[in-house]
Amino acid sequence: MTSLPAEPAPPEHSRAGDRPRKLNATSYVVLGMLCHGPATSYDLKQRIAYTIGNFWAFAHSQIYDEPVRLVADGLVTETVEEGGRRKRTYSITRTGRQALQDWLATPTHEQTEVRDLGVLKLFFASFGERADLLQLARDRHESHRARADSYLEMHERIIDFADPWQVKTLELGLRYERTVEQFWADFLAELEGPRVPSSDT
Repeated sequence: MTSLPAEPAPPEHSRAGDRPRKLNATSYVVLGMLCHGPATSYDLKQRIAYTIGNFWAFAHSQIYDEPVRLVADGLVTETVEEGGRRKRTYSITRTGRQALQDWLATPTHEQTEVRDLGVLKLFFASFGERADLLQLARDRHESHRARADSYLEMHERIIDFADPWQVKTLELGLRYERTVEQFWADFLAELEGPRVPSSDT
């Protein structure tokens, strides 16, 4: 039986007696992506862009900085290329996999956060012009329709070989986009329909 290589000891600041750094969503995204195999920061950025990036926004700096922090935490190892650009490749450790599993096992009661610029503008639309509200409805309807169409196309491409739970996230995204697309379509129909004059009281 082949034994696994020993993992490096955690750095002094993360050993027992010291408070370990609290991991955030980006930490777990990196750990999860590394479960698919070793990757450079650029590889991670590409993997995220085509998958999680469809429903979770990341600053590029986070993707480049977080693996370094995870190395310091003892959850990830790095291999530096000799010569050339000295490219750094990251791999998840057994401790890192356990941290990801522990996170997956925690209850998830947090409410969903929606940061939709269209909804924000709609909230304040009373202070703008009607023509701008019409344009907003048209823009958002088209935007959500296009995103839903792209999800459907992606679903058809990957359904036969992709991870089934990752496919489920895509199906949820598709349902969400179609629902919001229909909301803006209905709202646009209201705006473009006959306006009922207000009655005097």
